[in-house]
This record gives sequence, C-alpha cells and structure tokens, in this order.
Amino acid sequence: MPPPDEYTMWIEREKIGKNVGELQKSYDLLIEKVKRIDPLSIAEMTESHYKSNGIPRIVIPFLHSWFVLDLLPYRIRAGHAVIDTLTMKVLVLHHIVAAGENQGSAARVMGQWIDYRSLQHGAVVGAHLAKSTTENLGSYFALDNDQRVARALRWGGKPIDLADQGFVFKFFPRLPVALIHWAGDEEFPSYSKILYDISASNYMPTHGLAALTEFLIFRLAEG
Repeated sequence: MPPPDEYTMWIEREKIGKNVGELQKSYDLLIEKVKRIDPLSIAEMTESHYKSNGIPRIVIPFLHSWFVLDLLPYRIRAGHAVIDTLTMKVLVLHHIVAAGENQGSAARVMGQWIDYRSLQHGAVVGAHLAKSTTENLGSYFALDNDQRVARALRWGGKPIDLADQGFVFKFFPRLPVALIHWAGDEEFPSYSKILYDISASNYMPTHGLAALTEFLIFRLAEG
C-alpha cells in the first residue's frame, strides 16, 4: 500500500465525524457564492455542460468522472462513489467560484507548463505536497509500462511528450496537471515532476490544487 496522502486522511476524519462541521460551513458558504454567479457563465468559464431539461443543472467533467451542480435547489452531486465526499465537493465549489471570478478576463489555459514554485503562493502548494506524495509518484513510475499506462487511462490520463514519459490529466477541463518522469541512468537518478498550466491559479486556490494532486497521485500508486 502506498503511504496515505493528506486528502485520504481528510476523508478518514470526515468518515468518523471530525472536521465535518467546518467542511459543511465551507460548503454552505461556497454554495451561496455560486448562487450569485450566472449559471451560463459558470458553464462557459469551466467548459461544462448546462442542461435545462428537467432540473436545470451543470455537468462538470472531472478526471474520469463528473460532478453535477443542481440549480433547484443548489447542490453538488458526484458521478462515482470514490469522489462522493464532502471534501471533494468543497474543492469543486472552489473551482467554480475561482473560475467565476475570472469572468470577462483573459485567463485561459495557455499550454505553458510550470512547477508549483512558479504558481501564485507556490510555497503553499509545496508545503501541502507531503513527502508521501513524492514517494507515491515515484512508486507509480516504478511500475512496468503497461501498468503505468493502464492506471493513467483509468483516471482519464493521456500521454504527453515531455521527459522520458509523461501523462496529462484534467482535474477539470481548464485545470490540467502533467506528471512526468525521467528514467535516469548511471550518472543521474530517476526523477519525477508535477507540472501545472501557467493559468492554474485562476481556476483553483493553491491549497485545493495541492489536495487534488495528492488525490490523483495516491490513486495512481494505489492501483
């Protein structure tokens, strides 16, 4: 088993009732913020799908799955059980609010990769990406190639032409992350790296970005 990441520990605390009150407060506050954003703007700024038949809702792609933002009443629903947690729903709402605040701006996915140190408040991301996350990423890339590819595809990943091997995943349509790896040789050890689009801070607060990254890498290492 890979070492547990911080997101998984949050879920364990949620299951036993710890911190649920604070999470629920965050959820309720973010829902109120989302209510003040035009639904069509939400769909546009997150590249999601607005559906008006039946209960009006917005379907938001997430990795290999999706979330649904119902508009009557406002609430978040998850597409699969593994992401059906209050913690993850709070992260989805953070994404919606951050994207909504960019309405009318030129912020778009640029296709330019940077590491966390170049992000807004990048030190926050670095502080949250615990040693276990680095270990899990190394464990994932230590698998044989067929396993690496199969696990990446399972979570919606696609090969990317960076380093010796890499995969790009989309937490949300406008929030990609790339996991890349150099195999190493007699002179240099193997090395893995996490890259974000230069626009990432426009679509997720830094602590949320770290939590999503930990979630993905832990699942890739776990199998």
